[in-house]
Amino acid sequence: MLRIYRCSKQEVSPQVLAYAPHAAMWDKEIEIQLGQEYSAILAQPVIDGDYVNFLTPKSGEQIEVDSSNLNQFSKASELLERRKQHVYSFLTSGKPLINKTLESSRADYAYAVAHAERFFVLQNEIPVAVGATLSAKPAWINPIPAVAAVPPKKGCLLPFLLLLLLGLLLLGLLWWFFLRPWPMEGTLKDRFDDLFGNRTEQVVEPENKAPQEEAKEPVVEPPAPEAKEDEEKKALEEKLKEEEAKRLALEEELKAKKEAEEKAEQERLAQEELKKKKEQEARELAAKKKAEEAKKKAEEEKKKAQAKKVPKCKTLKEQGKMPQMAIAFDGSESMQMQYGSTTRLRAAKSAAKDLISTVDKNVSIGLVEINGCPLSKNRGFFAPARRSALLNSIDNINPYAYDGKTPLVNGLNELSKMLDGKTTDAVGILISDGEDTCPFTSKMNVCTVAKKIHERQPKLKIHTILIGDSIDSAACIARNTGGQVFKPRDAKQIETFLKQAGASLKKVCEE
Repeated sequence: MLRIYRCSKQEVSPQVLAYAPHAAMWDKEIEIQLGQEYSAILAQPVIDGDYVNFLTPKSGEQIEVDSSNLNQFSKASELLERRKQHVYSFLTSGKPLINKTLESSRADYAYAVAHAERFFVLQNEIPVAVGATLSAKPAWINPIPAVAAVPPKKGCLLPFLLLLLLGLLLLGLLWWFFLRPWPMEGTLKDRFDDLFGNRTEQVVEPENKAPQEEAKEPVVEPPAPEAKEDEEKKALEEKLKEEEAKRLALEEELKAKKEAEEKAEQERLAQEELKKKKEQEARELAAKKKAEEAKKKAEEEKKKAQAKKVPKCKTLKEQGKMPQMAIAFDGSESMQMQYGSTTRLRAAKSAAKDLISTVDKNVSIGLVEINGCPLSKNRGFFAPARRSALLNSIDNINPYAYDGKTPLVNGLNELSKMLDGKTTDAVGILISDGEDTCPFTSKMNVCTVAKKIHERQPKLKIHTILIGDSIDSAACIARNTGGQVFKPRDAKQIETFLKQAGASLKKVCEE
């Protein structure tokens, strides 16, 4: 069954609600009486709580016809009106129904057929009316003609006519008994003798012959009307059972559909509740994270405040806790690539020399040149008095002095070997633009190498200055050792980020 319309029960006329329980049986009655084309011209109203569903056994795409598209479906509209007139004529003709139980709703159904104003078209040609709302009386319903008044009787003609009728009847009886057959033979007396004198013989002979003649002719008994009525009744009962089964199946289908809708609604509410719960958990988690970040920030500020209390240089030297610093400088061939108005190598050298000039004069600085496989070049530590020699070593970094490849893993290990990082704070700065390209170490995971360095030297922080676009894989070096990741976009930012990386060593002690 196809639902073509649904509305509130309050919108439906009382006549439609009255015949709704028998709608399916009405379709069957009309089909038997008038033919299948007249069946289901009205969609069946099925009450569903506070709503009414209008269903039809027909199928196809449905289009509601109104004033905007009436011209397009004028033929379907005319066909529907002809069928409605035919069904209405049958319903108001007084012809007996096969299903006697429908007589109680006959007037309501006829009214709904005549007054249904809303209709749909299925498959662009099959019209189906919907009796949700009923219109005014259609023009094709003719009023019942008034009975003509009987004129009053005049005169006393009736007694005269009765006397004339009795006279004619008497003459007929005389002719039947005395004059038939005509013409008669003999006198009138002979006729009376024939009629009354030998009455016994004349009466006996036909009585003996009549049974013989009747015995010769076979008597054909007409079929008993009761048997025909029983067959029709039995067929009707079978059809009613079939319709009742369809009605029950439809009720079960609607019930299952309603249960499915209720279940879907419950699932939707459960999903909304789960979503709200997740959102609440997310808010609580965000608040917790924010509180932890605030706490961490407060601790860092506290540490910074404590760090501002610069210790005496003499004390740090005596205790062997003077901070250390080392730079791992990528001198591979890729550093010769253009970087704005200069090259990566020249920009990095200039920024490194500016950084060295800002580091506390009590801090020794180490240098590792990452250039040429298989090993990087450890240039050693440069004491404060040898800063000029350190600057010369940086100026002398030349990609063409070796094979131009990048021993990044070996350079990290050499950097960690130069620094304490266990009992004394140490800062390592990696300046590079690429991944490890040496045959024996290119497959090694630099993130794992950094984790192992941090496990050995927890007080060693390695900051990474990553130049270029293909160096994101080396960012984990800083994250795994507690350092910072810097990705400069030009030479000016290289200089700025390097100074930020070495800011903790700008002033480490007082004389």
